[in-house]
Amino acid sequence: MELLCDIGNTNTVVGLHQADNTFKIWRMSTKTFATEDEVFSLLYTFFQVAGIHLEDISDLGVASVVPSVNYIFTKLGEKYFKKQAVFVSPYVRIFDINYKADYPQEIGPDRIANVIAAKKDYGDNVIAIDFGTAITIDVLQRGDFTGGAILPGFRMAMMALFSDTAQLPQVELQIPNYSLGTNTIDNIQIGILKITILGIERLIDEIKQETGMEFQVISTGGMGKTLKGSSYIFNTYDPDLTLKGILYFLRHARK
Repeated sequence: MELLCDIGNTNTVVGLHQADNTFKIWRMSTKTFATEDEVFSLLYTFFQVAGIHLEDISDLGVASVVPSVNYIFTKLGEKYFKKQAVFVSPYVRIFDINYKADYPQEIGPDRIANVIAAKKDYGDNVIAIDFGTAITIDVLQRGDFTGGAILPGFRMAMMALFSDTAQLPQVELQIPNYSLGTNTIDNIQIGILKITILGIERLIDEIKQETGMEFQVISTGGMGKTLKGSSYIFNTYDPDLTLKGILYFLRHARK
């Protein structure tokens, strides 16, 4: 089983790719990582509960947007799994994807993983939207990465609002099916969640208009499932998109 780590700014998603092509998934707080031993102690607890033995782990792939913890996962692979961890990057070409960006080295590894999985599983013309700490939008056009967008995630936007206001309450991340709020909670949900979705819808429509193309629109990330039925733009919700991209990259790198 391959061990796959999607290291985000807030949380790290750890997935074990199993023989039936599904993932056993756990989540950890990225901010708690200090040493490879501490990370391993958490993983070992997860493995014990799931009945997984260390010798079952055949390889280690990582997509990290937190450079400060990369060394920890390098040491984790060497010390406990006897493997050199493979880190997702734009420097290894896979599935003939060209990264048509001004500075490809600046593209986040999580975005690269999403693009890889999007092409492998959904075709050459895909827009992948990842609802994480930040919301990332990545466009595959004729099989190549041609650009995208980054905006604050819902929780980030809410925390920014709450941190500088004394009376506004924290609210549930739920999108109202109406556009005129009659109380503070409604106002916040419409202002942060609904307006964000409306903005994304407008952006996708403009991308289609500018390119003259139709795209499969795939959502992923923590809020992706909640948003599944909230907008006409989403074709598919794929909760494992990033992990699959890490897996495909890992296998390609090991060839």
